[in-house]
Amino acid sequence: MSGRSDSRGRLVLLLIVAMVGSVVLAGRTAYWQVIRHDDLAALARRQSELQLTQASRRGTIYDRTGLTILATDLERSRLTASPHQLTPLQRSEVADELTAILGLEGSAAAGLRRKLATDAWYQVLADGLDESVASRIREAAGAGRLPTVLLEPHPIRSYPLAGGGHDSSLAAHLLGFVNGEGKGQYGVEEAYQADLAGEPRVVLAQRDASGQPLYGSEQVLSEGIQGSDLSLTIHAGLQVKLEEEIFSTWVADRAKKVSAIVMDPYTGEIYAQASYPSYDANDFRAVADEDPGRFVDPVVAEPYEPGSVMKMMTAAAAYQRGVVTATTKVNDTKILPLDGGRASVRDADRVGRGLMTFEDGIARSRNVVAARVALKLGKTTKSASLALYDTWAQLGLDRKTGIDVAGERVLPPKDPAISPWKEIDLANRSFGQSVALTPIQIATAYSAMVNGGFLVAPRVVSAVGERRLVS
Repeated sequence: MSGRSDSRGRLVLLLIVAMVGSVVLAGRTAYWQVIRHDDLAALARRQSELQLTQASRRGTIYDRTGLTILATDLERSRLTASPHQLTPLQRSEVADELTAILGLEGSAAAGLRRKLATDAWYQVLADGLDESVASRIREAAGAGRLPTVLLEPHPIRSYPLAGGGHDSSLAAHLLGFVNGEGKGQYGVEEAYQADLAGEPRVVLAQRDASGQPLYGSEQVLSEGIQGSDLSLTIHAGLQVKLEEEIFSTWVADRAKKVSAIVMDPYTGEIYAQASYPSYDANDFRAVADEDPGRFVDPVVAEPYEPGSVMKMMTAAAAYQRGVVTATTKVNDTKILPLDGGRASVRDADRVGRGLMTFEDGIARSRNVVAARVALKLGKTTKSASLALYDTWAQLGLDRKTGIDVAGERVLPPKDPAISPWKEIDLANRSFGQSVALTPIQIATAYSAMVNGGFLVAPRVVSAVGERRLVS
């Protein structure tokens, strides 16, 4: 007779295995329900909730009269979807419907399909849709042909006034533009981004199985703050005239670039400021593709060798130190040897005009006259160089002007206290060579010479909302 096949040991083993399994299952359940509870709850909320960020109205930009609008928002819509919740067939059907409504072809249609092919919970499909297109999308969504597709308020920036030159909006360099993400780029739009943009309205809503927000489920997380309007010191009428003038000059002289500034020397207010070539800020995307360098404002960001306008700075240094008077005779020789004959300077016409008053020498833009007086600013080349540089510093030429637009860039002149100048360096710099300045630096320096020596800070914004910046 065979023995029993079961045993007490096997029963105990099975019991232990069952107990261990129960403990593991209980522990795993506790892990998910207790330790990972918050993570799972958050995941569930993310799948059932939709957070909408609605941009606040961006502030309007006016000229100094407060009547002429230079930049404002137009009401438009942003098209979004949740491809994550769509099947491959639904993605294709939604792409077909939207391609037809938006009138997309070629690469634009392909781009829309690529956006819908992602696994994103939130995908921006198009911006700047006007009401006629938006209404067709709402109709298709209401008919169930566009699951998860949403329209959000998304204003676009408009620059309504044409510039004085070909294919440009008024004061484009000065104003800058607003990119697709609602951020100011260049000029006033970037410098005053926080004031103009305000703060967005943020809403949390429950969404249904198709991804659409459930009516009445909205919870306002932040009401947002409307952007502040700006009043500029610019006069729109004068701005147009200035742009027409520089465009005519650009054409007539076949110039590479032309810039001009109209500035109040006593307050620093800019009445008009422009450069050409310019651009149309309403079509900044096309400019970005073709030549993004056109966004840079030469007035504040492109130092150049100014030439003879610097002779007035040399005159200021000489008068300040009593080196000459307006009637002091200076010999305008054909050539002025320097550094022991190793270098020299001469006038543009290569003609020596003999003795003339210092006033006439500056008025006639004589390089030799300016150089001779610069060399007399000190007993040595070093002391004379330091004297001229000190006048430059007093006129603000060694630093930024602080103009309230984005992107100001300077190339500070070489300090002779750090890098000693030779005679040829001093001579050249006395009439504006071997030094690079921006037009706004020069205008600011001239303002100080006009107003009695007060270095003003150039300004283009006079008020932010009700807060006055320029009295």
